[in-house]
Amino acid sequence: MAKVDVRCPFCEQEDPVKKHGYGKGGHQRYRCQSCKRTFQLDYACRACQPGMKAQLVDLAMNNAGIRDTA
Repeated sequence: MAKVDVRCPFCEQEDPVKKHGYGKGGHQRYRCQSCKRTFQLDYACRACQPGMKAQLVDLAMNNAGIRDTA
């Protein structure tokens, strides 16, 4: 596998990150050798964006319906 200049979003290290195949959406996946986690730089699903979990919890606590949440 070739080494790339990508920073791990979990441990913030750049040196041990290597390519790790492709995801279901066709995007390049990466694997950090130090924390052993895999990730993508761009996701097709919005659920992986920061702050989305807090927004979903807020909608659930305010009795929002499934169409409002979508």
